[in-house]
Amino acid sequence: MCIYIHPVTGSATVDHYIAKSNDVSRAYEWNNYRLACGIMNSRKRDFSDVIDPFHMQDETFHLDLATGSIYPNPSLDAQSKQDADNTIQRLDLDDAECRKARTDCFTEYIDGKINGAHLKKTSPFVWKEADRQGLL
Repeated sequence: MCIYIHPVTGSATVDHYIAKSNDVSRAYEWNNYRLACGIMNSRKRDFSDVIDPFHMQDETFHLDLATGSIYPNPSLDAQSKQDADNTIQRLDLDDAECRKARTDCFTEYIDGKINGAHLKKTSPFVWKEADRQGLL
């Protein structure tokens, strides 16, 4: 989702990108830790078909700002598009709650309740997509 971790998302947790159950030798390696909200961490579990955010291509995902729906960038190569779609499905990134969180952030910006700097700080993905789409 790439937003500020609100308590409703299950608080901030540390995900072992390569699950301990898949490679216990990586359990205490700093480069295997990823900050994740509790909900996304529990959805990822020990699956390895999720894109590593540290190695993700820029603009892997696109966003429909009116609906909050996330989808793979149509210009990606076939494998990258499949990887992005797998990540969306595995983490359920396009569920109603995720869509609502993204649209709420953008609506607050459009309604003047927050400025662009605040949007960028609390919801960098929404900000980046609004910028890419010329809406800032």
